[in-house]
Amino acid sequence: MNLATAYLSKPSTQRILSRKPGQEGFSLIELVVVIAVLAVLTAIALPNFLGVSDDASARSAQQAVITAFKECQVQKARGNTSATADFEPTKMTEFIISAVPAATLVNNIANAAALPAEANRDKCYVVAGGISTMNNFIAIPTVTGKFPKFMTMQNNEKTCQTGGPLTTYGKTYNVGCSSDTVDTVSTWR
Repeated sequence: MNLATAYLSKPSTQRILSRKPGQEGFSLIELVVVIAVLAVLTAIALPNFLGVSDDASARSAQQAVITAFKECQVQKARGNTSATADFEPTKMTEFIISAVPAATLVNNIANAAALPAEANRDKCYVVAGGISTMNNFIAIPTVTGKFPKFMTMQNNEKTCQTGGPLTTYGKTYNVGCSSDTVDTVSTWR
């Protein structure tokens, strides 16, 4: 018996050779069931996934105002407390990061129009009468109500004002605020 005959006489080879075309693969019913299961899983998971990206945007805004505060502290440590001391504002689509005068509180800023002129939004200090005062730093949402406003004060106190009514967006992403009541000023968690 030669090698080819031995191979062809094996039961596993006979099984492969006896198979008819079209016997492998999935049936139409099996494919429909798999697609239906995937559709149900997508319907359940998609809203949660979309919320994750909005929560991440809110957390990024928190970090951006902390970073602005720290950059200005570095300027202070280097002895630069003049009106030329500035920070690099983080570019975000959902928030505007800005410096605001020290007397300003988070609930005094209604929207982006209430912020200082764009040329002054990256200034660490305001100088008046020869006295230099550090600004507060705020992240204000570009879409009012969907996200909270975050502020780091000149004394490193962190406050936030919760977003608007749930009827507008279905959910308000008040990530980090210690209160979920609409328009409440509280501290960060």
